[in-house]
Amino acid sequence: MKRIALAAVITAALTFSANVFAQQPAPLAVAGTPGPGPRPPAGGPAGGPAHHEQGLRPVTTIQGKVVKLKANNDFTFDGIYLLSGSDSLLVKFPAHMGSQIMPVAKTGSQISVSGALETSPSGMKEIKLVSLTAGDKTLTETSPGTAPVAVQETSLTGSGKVSALQTDREGRVTGIFTDNKTLLRFPPHIGSQLGTLAAKGSAISYTGSQKTKAQGEVQLEDYKIIRCSTITVNGQQYLVK
Repeated sequence: MKRIALAAVITAALTFSANVFAQQPAPLAVAGTPGPGPRPPAGGPAGGPAHHEQGLRPVTTIQGKVVKLKANNDFTFDGIYLLSGSDSLLVKFPAHMGSQIMPVAKTGSQISVSGALETSPSGMKEIKLVSLTAGDKTLTETSPGTAPVAVQETSLTGSGKVSALQTDREGRVTGIFTDNKTLLRFPPHIGSQLGTLAAKGSAISYTGSQKTKAQGEVQLEDYKIIRCSTITVNGQQYLVK
């Protein structure tokens, strides 16, 4: 009888375990983890390049007249507006090449540019520089030196009055100009708040660090660029992070 009872217990246990495993839900797919079934080819759909890769781009050569120099938001020279026939396009190059390009690409001069054509989000034609020829001199796009000089920043404090707001193409506030040729920088997510607080003529003071030019850079406007740690507007101090 004991043997019969023990056999019955074992059979019941095995039956219970089989039912439990049969009721286990299928494992959930984790984002970014391939599930069962055939995997897509490496690199993206249909074996093409990943979405962040541009692939091969043809290089074209364009001749034209320099009509204007272009600077980034920190007034660092990094582009040339070129008129070629009836087309106007922006020639883009690394900022560290500014000191090489400025002497040979003066406003009104004729140059030849080789590079990859692009279209900006606003629909303007742009060309990413490969080489630039002016007269008998040719400059080729280069990366910064293998051991570039580190950009030095000096901690300081200062004050002035708000003279204007700097905004991007979408109208978002990216900086504050003061009446003593200073441009205050801060993270993008607080630009709208500071834009509301810092009306023209408001008294403003700051703590932060001043960015100096890296080797090869040219600044088209003589502004002191400050990366702010705090900003005080009309007597109220704010932490800028």
